[in-house]
Amino acid sequence: MPEGRGPDRPGARDGARDCRGAAPLLGWPIVCPSPAANRHGTRHARLATSRPGTGRPAWPRARFIAGGTLIQQEWDEPRLAPRDVCYINIQHWPETWPITLEAGTLRIGAGARLEAVRRHPLVGTHAPLLAEAIAQLGALGVRHLGTLGGNIGWGMGDAAPVLLALDAEAELADGRREPLAQTLQRPVRPLMVAFHLPRADRHGAVHAVFEKVGYRAAFSPARLRMALRWHDAGRGCALSHAAVAAPDLPVRRLAAVEALLARTSPNLATLRAACLADALPPPLAAIASRLIAGHCGLLTPP
Repeated sequence: MPEGRGPDRPGARDGARDCRGAAPLLGWPIVCPSPAANRHGTRHARLATSRPGTGRPAWPRARFIAGGTLIQQEWDEPRLAPRDVCYINIQHWPETWPITLEAGTLRIGAGARLEAVRRHPLVGTHAPLLAEAIAQLGALGVRHLGTLGGNIGWGMGDAAPVLLALDAEAELADGRREPLAQTLQRPVRPLMVAFHLPRADRHGAVHAVFEKVGYRAAFSPARLRMALRWHDAGRGCALSHAAVAAPDLPVRRLAAVEALLARTSPNLATLRAACLADALPPPLAAIASRLIAGHCGLLTPP
């Protein structure tokens, strides 16, 4: 899912799940890696599967896996899965695939491939900002493999600020729904099976932008991902949502920035101070404050 390595590469803790007890309850296959060599002598991960309840023990380091584009970046050898981790394959769980309209929401399955989400007509109609953000995510091959759930569960992906700006809800494996912002704040995130976004035909059009800032060098990782949303089409300082994510900075709403814009007309200095109050490192606070000021019409032309 991330388009590069280096600063974008997560630590081993990112996306990790303690799955003890989950697999027998849900009946998913367990996938365990074992090293093998192909006919060229290249080592790769051979994944042997078994089903829970067959006498095999529960693994304290089990993890859910679907597209696997992010998890592979954590391995010391990209084609060799670690021996002490077992994977619960959820990519064939039908509830995670569809993109459908429900009574008041657009439901996007967490297992939907990123490129499928980007090209889906319902997403283009009800969540065009999400399609725009995904179009800037990695190469086409990555988008064909990676899933929306993986990008969100990582906590630093391109789609995460967008879903926060759109007031998305997470549908969990036990059937409950809760604000996605609440789910992403959990120390250990539960398995998400779908995301619910407000329908444009029921809740009106959303006035929002997505920004992605990186280095000029080709194939370099993004430094900052940001989604901004306004109360109305007039935009200006009427900002209602500001959400960001960056390498080593899990996605978050910028509460201090939103509060500042709600009570006063700020300048670049006060916006930067608010970004710092929202725990952005100084270099990112400088970038974020300038982006916000520009979109809110607060920058004076030279």
